Amino acid sequence: MKAIVINRHGGPEVLEPADLPVPQPQPGQVLVRIAAAAVNPADGKWRSGMFKDFAPVGFPHILGYDIAGEVVGGKGFAPGDRVFGMLDPFLKGGYAEQVAVAADHLALVPDALDLPTAAAIPTAGLTGLQMVERGLNLQAGQRVLLTGALGSVGRFALFAAKERGADVIAAVRPAHVKQVRALGADDVIVLGEEDWTGAPFDHVIDTVGGAAVGALCRHLKAGGRVLTAATTPIPTDELSVAPEFFAVQPDGADAARLAAAVATGRIAVPIARILPLDQATEAHRLVEAGGLNGKIILTT
Repeated sequence: MKAIVINRHGGPEVLEPADLPVPQPQPGQVLVRIAAAAVNPADGKWRSGMFKDFAPVGFPHILGYDIAGEVVGGKGFAPGDRVFGMLDPFLKGGYAEQVAVAADHLALVPDALDLPTAAAIPTAGLTGLQMVERGLNLQAGQRVLLTGALGSVGRFALFAAKERGADVIAAVRPAHVKQVRALGADDVIVLGEEDWTGAPFDHVIDTVGGAAVGALCRHLKAGGRVLTAATTPIPTDELSVAPEFFAVQPDGADAARLAAAVATGRIAVPIARILPLDQATEAHRLVEAGGLNGKIILTT
């Protein structure tokens, strides 16, 4: 099968085509013919070697967490079923024509969704949802600060928090204030330019990191927690608690709930560009340049 691999760590230029054997599904796995794979910021961090000291990978290595496609074989789904899901983040394998994935990581794609849209959901959607539900177990009436609320993870966290009846104070860039209000934020702070003068936060969900977030975290209630999905550290000076890094878990049932919400129009998943798989290098450059306001999808 065709795949895009890395044989060393480095910049986007280390991504290269390869012809590899088709994966052989193990018990409990499904073989999926990939139609679309999302490019996440984490892909570039694995590619660059950011995680090599604690999670080294063997070469050649196929990047890519998020896929959508059709079932070829395996138990749990029928051949031809349209499925999507998040792959094991340490094994990955999305930048390829086929992948073997645990059946319980997958969900059926609703009829109303195309496969590129489905591929844009898993990692970002699961991270936002699970930070709200598993990480903090947010309750109705609690006040949560959400940084980067218009980003891929942030918009799902905002959706999940509002579904639980929480009050969400969104910290975003100036250009995003109107958009995040339209998505349901109860109040908005311009990140890095405004402080918070209202009642203290019960908890903080961070997708940005950095000193500006740390300054806002000083308004946390006693007993509150700071969950972050950002690899940029939050300075701990003057904070009453240490930020906790949240690690997302692949979960087909959670993915199915998110897909249903997208299919019924309760949350939108913006897609910035759809590129062929052989343009993975360009896709990485676009993601690292930033400012996309949507996902990059690779198609086979």
